[in-house]
Amino acid sequence: MSKFRAFATLIAKPKRLLSLLSHGHKGYLNSIGWFKAFDNQQAVDGEGLPIPWVTYSFIDFIKPRLTKDLTIFEYGSGNSTLFYAKNVRKVVSVEHDEAWYQKIVKEKAENAEMIFCKLDTDGEYSKKASSLPEKFDIIIVDGRDRVNCCKYGVDALTEQGVIVLDDSERESYNQARIFLTQQGFKELSFSGISPGLFYEKATSVFYKPANCLAI
Repeated sequence: MSKFRAFATLIAKPKRLLSLLSHGHKGYLNSIGWFKAFDNQQAVDGEGLPIPWVTYSFIDFIKPRLTKDLTIFEYGSGNSTLFYAKNVRKVVSVEHDEAWYQKIVKEKAENAEMIFCKLDTDGEYSKKASSLPEKFDIIIVDGRDRVNCCKYGVDALTEQGVIVLDDSERESYNQARIFLTQQGFKELSFSGISPGLFYEKATSVFYKPANCLAI
């Protein structure tokens, strides 16, 4: 019913409909690749290159701050892994979906390491970053069991490390936000739309005064 009402509203407002149709080949949404992402159901930019499935405002923030000195640990994998590997020294991603892992591992960059790990709440998956011998400058939480991933991820950060939590607007992730704040992190939230999606969401960076992103 809501889709019908939306369609009826567009028909009743022909100027609005014409504007939406015209933006299929020009304008901001076209330039950032939103239509490409919508058509292909993949996170890509205006040139069809892979990007993370996070808010565009966060991508605009993080991209110029990524350097070949940084290392990233990522909960969840995909086009984001390719994007980060292109811009930092090393990316380590953990993936719980075996079929998806088998697909992505064949496409990974040379400086990306893929780890398959079965998903158990508050289990090995969420502890994977902290179980490794190295520390990471950026830990990106965009997979499953996100609250626990944030809690254990703190121990896997370098002294200047930051944690990025996608979909941070969701009430189910409030405990992660509260925990990180109690650990002395400040939150910088980037809201807006993301590749191919209409609804508003948020991607948050949790950081301390001395951090690798010069916040």
